[in-house]
Amino acid sequence: MTAVLALDPFHEDGLALLRARPDIDLTYLPAPTEEEIARHMPQTEILLLRGRTLPVERFREAERLRLVSRHGVGCDNLDFDLLRARGVTVVVSADANLVSVAEHAFMLMLAACKNAMTGDRAVRGHDWMVRDHLGARDVAGSRVLVVGFGRIGQAFARRAVAFEAHVTVHDPFLPPDAPMPEGITRTDDLGEGVAGADIVSIHIPRTDTTANLFDAALLARFAEGSILVNTARGGIVDERALVAALDARRPALYATDVLASEPPGRDDPLLERKDVILTPHSAATTRQAMIRMATGSAQNALDFLDGHLASRMIVLDPR
Repeated sequence: MTAVLALDPFHEDGLALLRARPDIDLTYLPAPTEEEIARHMPQTEILLLRGRTLPVERFREAERLRLVSRHGVGCDNLDFDLLRARGVTVVVSADANLVSVAEHAFMLMLAACKNAMTGDRAVRGHDWMVRDHLGARDVAGSRVLVVGFGRIGQAFARRAVAFEAHVTVHDPFLPPDAPMPEGITRTDDLGEGVAGADIVSIHIPRTDTTANLFDAALLARFAEGSILVNTARGGIVDERALVAALDARRPALYATDVLASEPPGRDDPLLERKDVILTPHSAATTRQAMIRMATGSAQNALDFLDGHLASRMIVLDPR
């Protein structure tokens, strides 16, 4: 029997895949305490993990651990050096949430372009004539810079092209000769890219290299009145520098699903700003995506045991 531990809420469709296997001993902890996790980790061979960051000692105690299967694609809650040293494979649900996140980024972009939050507040405050000075704009004809051209960045870019935006991509990991889809160009200079964009959408992981990538110097290069959208990770945008940048209207609006500190503290200055649109790191939590992530992470565990794990799901192979 293989001991599998699933932490935090997990859709029943994914659990059903695991329960149907007679060779799996599943422990499901939808709302675990730290004590419960510590009690189960030493026996765990496969860990199904959402966004929770476990203390390092939990992994050090997990001497039987062979696989971490992420419920999603982000891995910034994992210490790859530690897991590699312990011979643990890490896999993701590669395609499970790309549509959901791309749509959410597009929703944030549209809300910012149309100044939807201001309009909503005004109507509730009986200011119907706000429509004459909302300052709304069209996506069509706008210059959109997509930072990161992985699965989600590509899905977002395709939607922007369909809305007749002028789309440019910046991704330093793209091969120099990589062909661009019709309607999309590329730039290798991020500073020039943001300077020439009306809208910038971030689709890169948070790493040592990308932490605070959007710092005061880069934000100062934004066009006045531009829009910044972030559905990637908190900490890629330097939020302290962002406050001053918003005051200078470079960018003029920040629409984000992610924050450096989640949930934010009550004194977080972004909470009080009318030029910031916030959602609670919910881009990937549509009903459909939750099913796809649960079944995908469960299927990855089964494929690992059966010896035919798809290579595109593997983000850490310790061999």
